[in-house]
Amino acid sequence: MNRKAFLLWGLLAAVPVPAWAQAQPSVQPNRYGSQATPPSNDPAAAYQRQRRAIEAAQRAQKSATDRAADQRYAQAIEDNRRRLEADRQRTERLRAAAPSLAESEHLRQEFEQRRQAYEREREALERERARVPPP
Repeated sequence: MNRKAFLLWGLLAAVPVPAWAQAQPSVQPNRYGSQATPPSNDPAAAYQRQRRAIEAAQRAQKSATDRAADQRYAQAIEDNRRRLEADRQRTERLRAAAPSLAESEHLRQEFEQRRQAYEREREALERERARVPPP
Protein backbone atom coordinates (compact mmCIF):
# COMPACT_ATOMS: atom_id res chain seq x y z
CA MET A 1 0.00 0.00 0.00
CA ASN A 2 1.38 3.37 -0.81
CA ARG A 3 1.94 6.12 1.67
CA LYS A 4 -1.00 8.34 0.51
CA ALA A 5 -3.54 5.57 0.93
CA PHE A 6 -2.14 4.81 4.36
CA LEU A 7 -2.47 8.45 5.43
CA LEU A 8 -6.03 8.65 4.03
CA TRP A 9 -7.09 5.60 6.03
CA GLY A 10 -5.41 7.02 9.12
CA LEU A 11 -7.31 10.30 8.75
CA LEU A 12 -10.62 8.53 8.27
CA ALA A 13 -10.04 6.46 11.39
CA ALA A 14 -9.22 9.57 13.42
CA VAL A 15 -12.36 11.53 12.42
CA PRO A 16 -15.16 11.07 14.98
CA VAL A 17 -18.42 9.61 13.63
CA PRO A 18 -21.44 11.87 14.26
CA ALA A 19 -24.23 10.47 16.49
CA TRP A 20 -26.78 10.30 13.65
CA ALA A 21 -24.46 8.11 11.56
CA GLN A 22 -23.99 5.48 14.24
CA ALA A 23 -25.91 2.23 13.96
CA GLN A 24 -29.40 2.35 15.47
CA PRO A 25 -30.85 -0.64 17.26
CA SER A 26 -33.05 -2.69 14.96
CA VAL A 27 -35.86 -2.89 17.50
CA GLN A 28 -37.19 0.19 19.25
CA PRO A 29 -38.42 -0.08 22.82
CA ASN A 30 -42.16 -0.44 23.27
CA ARG A 31 -43.47 3.11 23.57
CA TYR A 32 -47.14 2.16 23.79
CA GLY A 33 -47.39 -0.26 26.65
CA SER A 34 -45.59 -1.67 29.62
CA GLN A 35 -42.58 -3.86 29.27
CA ALA A 36 -43.31 -7.56 29.01
CA THR A 37 -42.53 -9.37 32.18
CA PRO A 38 -40.36 -12.42 31.78
CA PRO A 39 -42.08 -15.66 32.71
CA SER A 40 -41.36 -16.80 36.22
CA ASN A 41 -40.83 -20.29 37.50
CA ASP A 42 -43.44 -19.76 40.21
CA PRO A 43 -46.07 -22.53 39.87
CA ALA A 44 -48.85 -20.24 41.19
CA ALA A 45 -48.05 -17.59 38.58
CA ALA A 46 -47.94 -20.23 35.84
CA TYR A 47 -51.31 -21.56 36.99
CA GLN A 48 -52.79 -18.03 36.97
CA ARG A 49 -51.44 -17.38 33.45
CA GLN A 50 -52.87 -20.68 32.24
CA ARG A 51 -56.24 -19.97 33.90
CA ARG A 52 -56.42 -16.48 32.33
CA ALA A 53 -55.53 -17.93 28.92
CA ILE A 54 -58.23 -20.61 29.24
CA GLU A 55 -60.82 -18.03 30.33
CA ALA A 56 -59.92 -15.76 27.42
CA ALA A 57 -60.25 -18.68 24.99
CA GLN A 58 -63.62 -19.63 26.50
CA ARG A 59 -64.88 -16.02 26.20
CA ALA A 60 -63.75 -15.88 22.58
CA GLN A 61 -65.45 -19.22 21.86
CA LYS A 62 -68.71 -18.09 23.51
CA SER A 63 -68.63 -14.82 21.61
CA ALA A 64 -68.11 -16.66 18.31
CA THR A 65 -70.91 -19.08 19.14
CA ASP A 66 -73.28 -16.22 20.00
CA ARG A 67 -72.40 -14.37 16.78
CA ALA A 68 -73.02 -17.53 14.74
CA ALA A 69 -76.40 -18.10 16.44
CA ASP A 70 -77.39 -14.49 15.80
CA GLN A 71 -76.41 -14.82 12.15
CA ARG A 72 -78.40 -18.08 11.83
CA TYR A 73 -81.51 -16.40 13.23
CA ALA A 74 -81.03 -13.37 10.99
CA GLN A 75 -80.72 -15.68 7.98
CA ALA A 76 -83.81 -17.68 9.00
CA ILE A 77 -85.84 -14.46 9.40
CA GLU A 78 -84.66 -13.23 6.00
CA ASP A 79 -85.50 -16.60 4.40
CA ASN A 80 -88.98 -16.40 5.94
CA ARG A 81 -89.45 -12.90 4.48
CA ARG A 82 -88.33 -14.08 1.04
CA ARG A 83 -90.67 -17.10 1.11
CA LEU A 84 -93.56 -14.85 2.09
CA GLU A 85 -92.80 -12.43 -0.75
CA ALA A 86 -92.48 -15.27 -3.29
CA ASP A 87 -95.77 -16.75 -2.06
CA ARG A 88 -97.43 -13.34 -2.36
CA GLN A 89 -96.25 -12.90 -5.96
CA ARG A 90 -97.30 -16.45 -6.89
CA THR A 91 -100.74 -15.92 -5.34
CA GLU A 92 -101.20 -12.62 -7.16
CA ARG A 93 -100.38 -14.32 -10.47
CA LEU A 94 -102.82 -17.15 -9.73
CA ARG A 95 -105.55 -14.71 -8.68
CA ALA A 96 -105.06 -12.69 -11.86
CA ALA A 97 -105.48 -15.87 -13.92
CA ALA A 98 -108.41 -17.22 -11.85
CA PRO A 99 -111.48 -18.00 -13.96
CA SER A 100 -113.93 -16.56 -11.40
CA LEU A 101 -114.13 -14.09 -8.53
CA ALA A 102 -114.97 -16.93 -6.14
CA GLU A 103 -111.76 -18.77 -7.08
CA SER A 104 -109.78 -15.54 -6.70
CA GLU A 105 -111.29 -14.95 -3.26
CA HIS A 106 -110.52 -18.54 -2.26
CA LEU A 107 -106.84 -18.06 -3.30
CA ARG A 108 -106.69 -14.80 -1.30
CA GLN A 109 -108.04 -16.49 1.84
CA GLU A 110 -105.56 -19.36 1.52
CA PHE A 111 -102.73 -16.88 1.10
CA GLU A 112 -103.90 -14.95 4.16
CA GLN A 113 -103.72 -18.15 6.24
CA ARG A 114 -100.18 -18.84 4.94
CA ARG A 115 -99.19 -15.20 5.61
CA GLN A 116 -100.31 -15.55 9.22
CA ALA A 117 -98.26 -18.75 9.51
CA TYR A 118 -95.22 -16.91 8.11
CA GLU A 119 -95.78 -14.14 10.67
CA ARG A 120 -96.03 -16.64 13.54
CA GLU A 121 -92.81 -18.32 12.38
CA ARG A 122 -91.03 -14.94 12.15
CA GLU A 123 -92.22 -13.93 15.63
CA ALA A 124 -91.02 -17.25 17.06
CA LEU A 125 -87.62 -16.78 15.41
CA GLU A 126 -87.36 -13.24 16.78
CA ARG A 127 -88.26 -14.45 20.30
CA GLU A 128 -85.57 -17.16 20.09
CA ARG A 129 -83.09 -14.63 18.72
CA ALA A 130 -83.84 -12.29 21.65
CA ARG A 131 -82.90 -15.08 24.09
CA VAL A 132 -79.41 -15.34 22.61
CA PRO A 133 -77.06 -12.82 24.26
CA PRO A 134 -75.90 -10.11 21.86
CA PRO A 135 -72.51 -10.77 20.24
